[in-house]
Amino acid sequence: MTVRVLTTTAAGLGLGVGWGIAARGWMRLISTEPEFSWTGTAMILALTGVSGLVLGLLNGLRRTGRSRWWRVLAILCLPTFASPGMIFLPAFLLGGLLYLPHLWARLAGVAGIALSQAGLWVTTRDDPVNPWVLHGGFLVLSLTLAAGAAELYRPSGSGEAAVAQQELAVDPFAAR
Repeated sequence: MTVRVLTTTAAGLGLGVGWGIAARGWMRLISTEPEFSWTGTAMILALTGVSGLVLGLLNGLRRTGRSRWWRVLAILCLPTFASPGMIFLPAFLLGGLLYLPHLWARLAGVAGIALSQAGLWVTTRDDPVNPWVLHGGFLVLSLTLAAGAAELYRPSGSGEAAVAQQELAVDPFAAR
């Protein structure tokens, strides 16, 4: 592996754990009985860390011009959305499209974020929680999750290797 792949993988791990910390803090703010176990917190941080690690690895592999088949590793992110985390699944699966330049992709991304938000509303509409903290925090977490998941949809070959290849196609004497 190249240094770039290792760097993006480590950054992904850090960002994944950071997202998990933010999600756990948000859960603490919206809970009516804020009693959490260390085991549950460690599990959340481990799962989000693995997801971040995988997305960082995929980013590094894409930037070095590797095959798109590596994206199959994204399956390792799915345990993050088990149980209560399932409400974030539409934001992960479709929300990443929000960060692509095509209108249809952005609309699908918005639909994924909206679907997650609607799921939260349905499951918590009777809870005595500040709606600004509940829905605002969830929206921020959903958008940041979608930003990470955008790696699944970015075209391969948009890294330095592809840029160098495009420059050679335009000017074959550029390499000399």
